[in-house]
Amino acid sequence: MFIGKTRFAAVVCAIAAVSLLSFNGCSSKKKAAQKAANRGFHTITTPASELEDIKAKMEKNFIPAGIGIGESSDEQVARNIAADEARSDVARAINTQVQRLSESYAQNVDGEAKKIWEEVVRQVTNEHVRGSSVFKNVVQYNSQVNRYKVYALVILNPEVFKNAVLDATDRDQEFELRVKKDEMLRRLDAGVAEYDAKYRNKQ
Repeated sequence: MFIGKTRFAAVVCAIAAVSLLSFNGCSSKKKAAQKAANRGFHTITTPASELEDIKAKMEKNFIPAGIGIGESSDEQVARNIAADEARSDVARAINTQVQRLSESYAQNVDGEAKKIWEEVVRQVTNEHVRGSSVFKNVVQYNSQVNRYKVYALVILNPEVFKNAVLDATDRDQEFELRVKKDEMLRRLDAGVAEYDAKYRNKQ
């Protein structure tokens, strides 16, 4: 009976220690956040935050999108800078999406063939990036310095991306036989359908 009580006491002590450590950990984080706030840092939401949320939803369905920020004393110049930067971001997004497709649906393909396929998809798609359109602009103006800041979200029609994938797949018969083409196309078609329903007519 004495041994049982000893074990029970040990368990209670252990739980108390874990709780104390957890409390101290939370307390430390709160103190660190408070110190940052005291130095003038505060959590903020910018126009980029909103656009990043939209972009993340698109990219889940293989809709290539990118965000850019432009600043100038001329509003149109700021818009152009933001759009160009966003298109560069679209190109980076395409690289990521090609990699996702390759990892998901081309596991059984020879490594060299997979690399060639990925490069063809990127090349064919990137030819169309310059023509991708701005889906949303957020314009800010600072009257004190007479400058505009523009946040731009650019979308590439996912049908362009899908066609590039098909083109690259059709070029190599062995690759076409090994890749999980039907599954891949179902994912891409879902993205095209979402784009048509939610974004095409709003650009």
